[in-house]
Amino acid sequence: GGTLLGGYLWLIACSMGYGTGVLRTYFAYYFVRGMVVGIAGTERVLLIAQTTGVSQTMLVFARACGMIVGPLVSSRLIGWTLRRGETQLAMATLLICKAIFALAMPRMTWAFGLYSAFFLLGVVMSVLDTLGIYLVTRVMKRDSRTRLSLYDACYGIGGMVAPFVTVAMPERVWDLLAVLDLFIALPLVAKRAVKGKPRDWQTKLVAVTSNAVDDSNTLGGDLERADPVPSRIIQVGVAFTFISQIASTSVSAWGFTFASSHLGLPTALAAAVPSTFYFSSTVTRFIIAAVSRRVVPSAIMQASLLSLLMGAAVFWTVSLGISTSPFKLQAYLLFVGVAFMGAGSCPHYSFMLVSMSAHGKLEPRELAWYSTSVNLGAASGMVVPSLVSLPNVEMICAVALFGILSSNLRDFPWKQPEIK
Repeated sequence: GGTLLGGYLWLIACSMGYGTGVLRTYFAYYFVRGMVVGIAGTERVLLIAQTTGVSQTMLVFARACGMIVGPLVSSRLIGWTLRRGETQLAMATLLICKAIFALAMPRMTWAFGLYSAFFLLGVVMSVLDTLGIYLVTRVMKRDSRTRLSLYDACYGIGGMVAPFVTVAMPERVWDLLAVLDLFIALPLVAKRAVKGKPRDWQTKLVAVTSNAVDDSNTLGGDLERADPVPSRIIQVGVAFTFISQIASTSVSAWGFTFASSHLGLPTALAAAVPSTFYFSSTVTRFIIAAVSRRVVPSAIMQASLLSLLMGAAVFWTVSLGISTSPFKLQAYLLFVGVAFMGAGSCPHYSFMLVSMSAHGKLEPRELAWYSTSVNLGAASGMVVPSLVSLPNVEMICAVALFGILSSNLRDFPWKQPEIK
């Protein structure tokens, strides 16, 4: 199984594609990124904390700080990378750094060094995220909605297999992540050394840093304008994404703990809670990728909130009355609620970005703020369920998200406005 997985990742990484040198490699990256989050959700960070005697909360906080700081300091690095056409070298370097930190973390006993490794891991991951988002939205234009959905699907598959990998090799799981990162980075280095920079990189990469915009390309159905995205759209997008990431990270990282500790469900049944969430979101992403060219992104966002709200309501209601020996109907409804939550949350990360882009041109600074809201929300989702019951977190977030987008229906419509 490991050999087949490695071969799959190698084939993806070797097929760079789309004139940037790295966009197809991001399929493999997002798969591994999903594994990182899933492994953190199966208490591998807690094991490191228990072994070294440092605070688990501080480790999570250190990584969160890195994920927040990374996008804010990455705009110059992205600009340099694009101007020089060194996307392959930049991504490979970041992946190698990520692998080094993954190898070091379970072996460190020095508290400051451990905090630093978690912080730098967060910085590297967030810079990789920001670089990928910028390339997809500026280079692929209209096709970005489908590509981002497929990236999200790979992320979900990684999160889905993470618990099983952790059970199979609990003491070596961080080593596996490091090996996979290196396995993705090495073909980038080899192709850069043998074939040089991506073909027509000046056209593909340098053009995205200029102010010139090709009006024949569209995002979200609208003609892409050279005008910047209005500040109200940025504010709505950042607030929405922050809350959405709290909701999705909470259930994926705390679903198992809540089901086993608070509901008293058997371990096998509790483990199925985050897996159901990931499975539902992954399947839905493939469906959305197929229909995204025919449906305006904001309409997909609006529809997703109906699924999320219904799922959160079912999950909250069933959790109130479920017993340690649940009836089959109770267990069934619990997983139905989680599945609807997974389906409802899956398009938020990518389609909010595409919906915002329909209002104008997103600059690196705006993309950095968007990435920061993603990372801050994900970091909050790792902590909030320890203070507030998971069903309450999901219900509050679902209501808040529905209220945000419903109150901005003019900017995020169900139908594409006619261009006069």
